[in-house]
Amino acid sequence: MFNNYQDIFFAVVGDVHGYIYTMIDLLQQWENSSNQQLAFILQVGDFEPHRHEADLATMDAPTKYRKLADFPDFYEQRAIFPWPIWFIGGNHEPYGFLDQFNTGTEITHNCYYLGRVGSLVLAGLKVVGVSGIYQEEKFHFDRPKVSQISSYSNKDYIIFTEAEIIQALGYKSTDILLLHDWPANIINPVDAEEFEQQCRSRCYYDLVGNEYAKMLVYELKPKLVVCSHLHKIYRNKISLTSGNLTDIFCLANVQSGADAIAIFHLSKTGKVTEFTQRKIESRR
Repeated sequence: MFNNYQDIFFAVVGDVHGYIYTMIDLLQQWENSSNQQLAFILQVGDFEPHRHEADLATMDAPTKYRKLADFPDFYEQRAIFPWPIWFIGGNHEPYGFLDQFNTGTEITHNCYYLGRVGSLVLAGLKVVGVSGIYQEEKFHFDRPKVSQISSYSNKDYIIFTEAEIIQALGYKSTDILLLHDWPANIINPVDAEEFEQQCRSRCYYDLVGNEYAKMLVYELKPKLVVCSHLHKIYRNKISLTSGNLTDIFCLANVQSGADAIAIFHLSKTGKVTEFTQRKIESRR
Protein backbone atom coordinates (compact mmCIF):
# COMPACT_ATOMS: atom_id res chain seq x y z
CA MET A 1 0.00 0.00 0.00
CA PHE A 2 2.70 2.48 1.07
CA ASN A 3 6.32 1.88 0.09
CA ASN A 4 8.36 5.06 0.53
CA TYR A 5 8.28 7.92 3.01
CA GLN A 6 5.49 10.30 2.09
CA ASP A 7 4.65 13.81 3.17
CA ILE A 8 1.50 12.96 5.12
CA PHE A 9 -0.38 13.35 8.39
CA PHE A 10 -1.59 10.41 10.46
CA ALA A 11 -3.24 9.99 13.85
CA VAL A 12 -2.87 7.67 16.82
CA VAL A 13 -5.88 7.13 19.08
CA GLY A 14 -6.18 5.93 22.69
CA ASP A 15 -8.90 3.72 24.17
CA VAL A 16 -12.08 3.83 22.09
CA HIS A 17 -14.27 1.44 24.14
CA GLY A 18 -16.68 1.11 21.25
CA TYR A 19 -17.31 4.87 20.81
CA ILE A 20 -16.26 4.88 17.18
CA TYR A 21 -18.44 7.81 16.13
CA THR A 22 -16.83 9.90 18.88
CA MET A 23 -13.38 8.95 17.59
CA ILE A 24 -14.31 9.86 14.01
CA ASP A 25 -15.80 13.16 15.15
CA LEU A 26 -12.60 14.14 16.96
CA LEU A 27 -10.44 13.28 13.95
CA GLN A 28 -12.70 15.07 11.48
CA GLN A 29 -12.67 18.17 13.69
CA TRP A 30 -8.89 18.19 13.34
CA GLU A 31 -9.09 17.79 9.56
CA ASN A 32 -11.60 20.61 9.27
CA SER A 33 -9.71 23.01 11.54
CA SER A 34 -6.29 22.31 10.04
CA ASN A 35 -7.39 21.98 6.40
CA GLN A 36 -5.36 18.78 6.19
CA GLN A 37 -6.29 15.17 5.51
CA LEU A 38 -5.26 12.12 7.51
CA ALA A 39 -3.72 9.25 5.56
CA PHE A 40 -4.34 6.53 8.16
CA ILE A 41 -5.15 5.92 11.84
CA LEU A 42 -3.37 3.75 14.40
CA GLN A 43 -5.18 2.69 17.57
CA VAL A 44 -3.63 1.25 20.73
CA GLY A 45 -6.19 -1.15 22.18
CA ASP A 46 -9.56 -1.33 23.94
CA PHE A 47 -11.06 -0.66 20.53
CA GLU A 48 -13.93 -3.05 21.39
CA PRO A 49 -15.10 -4.29 17.98
CA HIS A 50 -18.14 -6.16 19.30
CA ARG A 51 -20.32 -7.42 16.47
CA HIS A 52 -23.11 -8.83 18.64
CA GLU A 53 -23.98 -10.11 22.11
CA ALA A 54 -21.93 -13.29 21.63
CA ASP A 55 -18.79 -11.18 21.24
CA LEU A 56 -19.60 -9.26 24.41
CA ALA A 57 -19.70 -12.54 26.32
CA THR A 58 -16.00 -13.11 25.56
CA MET A 59 -14.84 -9.69 26.82
CA ASP A 60 -13.31 -9.30 30.27
CA ALA A 61 -15.25 -6.45 31.90
CA PRO A 62 -17.96 -5.90 34.53
CA THR A 63 -21.44 -6.51 33.17
CA LYS A 64 -22.36 -2.80 33.27
CA TYR A 65 -19.59 -2.06 30.73
CA ARG A 66 -20.57 -4.75 28.25
CA LYS A 67 -22.29 -2.70 25.58
CA LEU A 68 -22.36 -3.14 21.82
CA ALA A 69 -21.82 0.57 21.19
CA ASP A 70 -21.03 1.58 17.58
CA PHE A 71 -19.12 -1.25 15.91
CA PRO A 72 -22.13 -3.21 14.56
CA ASP A 73 -22.90 -0.27 12.26
CA PHE A 74 -19.42 -0.54 10.75
CA TYR A 75 -19.31 -4.32 10.66
CA GLU A 76 -22.61 -4.46 8.78
CA GLN A 77 -21.42 -1.47 6.67
CA ARG A 78 -24.27 0.84 7.55
CA ALA A 79 -21.34 3.18 8.23
CA ILE A 80 -17.74 3.16 6.98
CA PHE A 81 -14.40 4.27 8.37
CA PRO A 82 -13.28 7.44 6.55
CA TRP A 83 -9.64 6.32 6.73
CA PRO A 84 -7.90 2.95 7.04
CA ILE A 85 -7.42 2.12 10.73
CA TRP A 86 -5.12 -0.47 12.27
CA PHE A 87 -5.65 -1.45 15.91
CA ILE A 88 -4.11 -3.73 18.52
CA GLY A 89 -5.95 -5.49 21.33
CA GLY A 90 -6.25 -4.19 24.87
CA ASN A 91 -7.68 -5.84 27.97
CA HIS A 92 -11.33 -5.19 27.05
CA GLU A 93 -11.73 -6.90 23.69
CA PRO A 94 -13.95 -9.68 22.26
CA TYR A 95 -11.08 -12.14 22.09
CA GLY A 96 -13.50 -14.93 21.23
CA PHE A 97 -13.71 -13.09 17.90
CA LEU A 98 -10.22 -11.58 17.57
CA ASP A 99 -8.27 -14.68 18.56
CA GLN A 100 -9.55 -16.37 15.43
CA PHE A 101 -7.08 -14.06 13.66
CA ASN A 102 -3.90 -14.14 15.77
CA THR A 103 -1.83 -12.88 12.85
CA GLY A 104 -4.29 -10.10 12.04
CA THR A 105 -6.91 -9.47 9.39
CA GLU A 106 -9.29 -6.91 7.92
CA ILE A 107 -12.36 -7.30 10.13
CA THR A 108 -14.52 -4.91 8.16
CA HIS A 109 -13.98 -2.38 5.38
CA ASN A 110 -11.01 -0.10 6.17
CA CYS A 111 -10.56 -1.62 9.67
CA TYR A 112 -7.63 -3.94 10.37
CA TYR A 113 -6.62 -5.93 13.43
CA LEU A 114 -2.83 -6.23 13.74
CA GLY A 115 -3.08 -9.51 15.65
CA ARG A 116 -1.52 -10.54 18.94
CA VAL A 117 1.82 -9.43 17.49
CA GLY A 118 1.94 -7.75 14.13
CA SER A 119 4.01 -5.60 11.83
CA LEU A 120 3.35 -3.61 8.68
CA VAL A 121 4.79 -0.75 6.66
CA LEU A 122 2.73 2.42 6.20
CA ALA A 123 4.03 5.35 4.17
CA GLY A 124 7.51 3.90 4.60
CA LEU A 125 7.18 3.61 8.39
CA LYS A 126 7.60 0.22 10.01
CA VAL A 127 4.88 -0.26 12.64
CA VAL A 128 4.96 -3.03 15.26
CA GLY A 129 2.08 -3.73 17.64
CA VAL A 130 1.71 -6.00 20.67
CA SER A 131 -1.78 -6.69 22.02
CA GLY A 132 -2.78 -7.28 25.63
CA ILE A 133 -1.44 -6.39 29.07
CA TYR A 134 1.18 -7.88 31.37
CA GLN A 135 0.25 -10.28 34.18
CA GLU A 136 3.19 -11.89 35.95
CA GLU A 137 1.43 -15.12 36.91
CA LYS A 138 0.41 -15.85 33.30
CA PHE A 139 3.32 -14.42 31.34
CA HIS A 140 5.34 -17.65 30.95
CA PHE A 141 2.41 -19.82 29.87
CA ASP A 142 0.48 -20.17 26.62
CA ARG A 143 -3.07 -18.87 26.55
CA PRO A 144 -5.87 -21.41 26.16
CA LYS A 145 -7.04 -21.88 22.58
CA VAL A 146 -9.88 -19.65 21.51
CA SER A 147 -12.01 -22.73 20.85
CA GLN A 148 -11.87 -23.38 24.61
CA ILE A 149 -12.83 -19.87 25.71
CA SER A 150 -16.14 -20.94 27.23
CA SER A 151 -14.23 -23.25 29.60
CA TYR A 152 -11.87 -20.57 30.89
CA SER A 153 -12.07 -17.13 32.44
CA ASN A 154 -12.08 -14.25 29.98
CA LYS A 155 -9.16 -12.89 32.02
CA ASP A 156 -6.98 -15.68 30.62
CA TYR A 157 -7.15 -14.03 27.19
CA ILE A 158 -6.29 -10.39 27.98
CA ILE A 159 -2.54 -10.88 28.48
CA PHE A 160 0.53 -11.03 26.27
CA THR A 161 2.91 -13.94 26.74
CA GLU A 162 6.66 -14.48 26.83
CA ALA A 163 6.50 -16.12 23.41
CA GLU A 164 4.84 -13.02 21.96
CA ILE A 165 7.47 -10.70 23.39
CA ILE A 166 10.14 -12.91 21.83
CA GLN A 167 8.24 -12.78 18.53
CA ALA A 168 8.09 -8.98 18.69
CA LEU A 169 11.81 -8.76 19.48
CA GLY A 170 12.41 -10.66 16.26
CA TYR A 171 11.41 -7.60 14.25
CA LYS A 172 14.75 -6.10 15.46
CA SER A 173 13.90 -2.50 14.68
CA THR A 174 10.86 -0.36 14.08
CA ASP A 175 9.69 3.21 13.62
CA ILE A 176 6.45 3.11 15.63
CA LEU A 177 5.71 0.74 18.51
CA LEU A 178 2.06 0.32 19.53
CA LEU A 179 1.39 -1.00 23.03
CA HIS A 180 -1.67 -1.06 25.24
CA ASP A 181 0.10 -1.46 28.59
CA TRP A 182 2.69 1.19 29.51
CA PRO A 183 6.40 0.38 29.54
CA ALA A 184 8.10 0.66 32.94
CA ASN A 185 10.17 3.72 33.90
CA ILE A 186 8.81 6.11 31.28
CA ILE A 187 7.55 8.66 33.82
CA ASN A 188 10.01 11.40 34.66
CA PRO A 189 10.38 11.70 38.47
CA VAL A 190 9.74 15.45 38.20
CA ASP A 191 6.23 14.59 36.96
CA ALA A 192 5.52 12.15 39.81
CA GLU A 193 3.22 14.34 41.90
CA GLU A 194 1.18 15.54 38.95
CA PHE A 195 0.91 12.02 37.57
CA GLU A 196 -0.26 10.49 40.86
CA GLN A 197 -2.83 13.25 41.41
CA GLN A 198 -4.32 12.85 37.94
CA CYS A 199 -4.21 9.06 37.68
CA ARG A 200 -7.76 7.68 37.62
CA SER A 201 -6.93 5.13 40.37
CA ARG A 202 -4.30 5.18 43.11
CA CYS A 203 -0.91 4.60 41.51
CA TYR A 204 2.74 5.47 41.99
CA TYR A 205 4.77 6.71 39.07
CA ASP A 206 7.65 4.28 39.60
CA LEU A 207 5.34 1.25 39.72
CA VAL A 208 3.48 2.00 36.50
CA GLY A 209 4.18 -0.18 33.46
CA ASN A 210 6.03 -3.42 32.91
CA GLU A 211 9.60 -4.41 32.14
CA TYR A 212 8.78 -6.43 29.02
CA ALA A 213 7.19 -3.49 27.24
CA LYS A 214 10.24 -1.48 28.30
CA MET A 215 12.48 -4.19 26.82
CA LEU A 216 10.70 -3.82 23.48
CA VAL A 217 11.31 -0.08 23.52
CA TYR A 218 15.05 -0.45 24.14
CA GLU A 219 15.56 -3.34 21.71
CA LEU A 220 13.37 -2.17 18.81
CA LYS A 221 14.54 1.46 19.16
CA PRO A 222 11.39 3.07 17.77
CA LYS A 223 11.10 6.75 16.94
CA LEU A 224 7.70 6.77 18.57
CA VAL A 225 6.00 4.67 21.28
CA VAL A 226 2.27 5.02 21.86
CA CYS A 227 0.18 3.38 24.59
CA SER A 228 -3.07 3.97 26.46
CA HIS A 229 -4.78 1.76 29.12
CA LEU A 230 -4.63 4.22 32.06
CA HIS A 231 -6.86 6.82 30.37
CA LYS A 232 -4.22 9.47 31.09
CA ILE A 233 -2.32 11.71 28.71
CA TYR A 234 1.44 11.81 29.23
CA ARG A 235 4.44 12.85 27.09
CA ASN A 236 8.13 12.14 27.60
CA LYS A 237 11.35 11.46 25.74
CA ILE A 238 13.67 8.66 26.80
CA SER A 239 17.28 8.13 25.81
CA LEU A 240 18.14 4.74 24.32
CA THR A 241 21.48 2.98 24.62
CA SER A 242 22.16 4.03 21.02
CA GLY A 243 22.00 7.65 22.16
CA ASN A 244 18.84 8.29 20.16
CA LEU A 245 15.71 9.66 21.76
CA THR A 246 12.32 7.93 21.64
CA ASP A 247 9.12 9.95 21.94
CA ILE A 248 6.61 8.48 24.39
CA PHE A 249 2.93 9.28 23.92
CA CYS A 250 0.38 7.96 26.41
CA LEU A 251 -3.19 8.77 25.45
CA ALA A 252 -6.54 9.13 27.21
CA ASN A 253 -9.85 7.55 26.14
CA VAL A 254 -11.97 9.12 23.40
CA GLN A 255 -14.68 10.24 25.80
CA SER A 256 -12.04 12.58 27.26
CA GLY A 257 -11.86 14.46 23.97
CA ALA A 258 -8.68 15.79 22.41
CA ASP A 259 -6.38 14.08 24.94
CA ALA A 260 -7.26 10.79 23.26
CA ILE A 261 -5.61 11.59 19.94
CA ALA A 262 -2.20 12.63 18.70
CA ILE A 263 -1.58 13.90 15.18
CA PHE A 264 1.77 13.38 13.49
CA HIS A 265 3.45 14.71 10.39
CA LEU A 266 5.70 12.39 8.41
CA SER A 267 8.18 14.16 6.14
CA LYS A 268 9.65 12.69 2.98
CA THR A 269 12.94 12.28 4.90
CA GLY A 270 11.24 9.96 7.40
CA LYS A 271 11.08 12.41 10.29
CA VAL A 272 8.02 12.00 12.51
CA THR A 273 6.87 15.01 14.55
CA GLU A 274 3.74 15.76 16.50
CA PHE A 275 1.51 18.34 14.83
CA THR A 276 0.21 20.45 17.71
CA GLN A 277 -1.69 23.18 15.87
CA ARG A 278 -5.15 21.75 16.35
CA LYS A 279 -8.55 22.81 17.63
CA ILE A 280 -10.58 19.92 18.93
CA GLU A 281 -13.43 20.18 21.37
CA SER A 282 -14.00 17.70 24.18
CA ARG A 283 -17.19 15.76 23.52
CA ARG A 284 -18.58 13.96 26.55
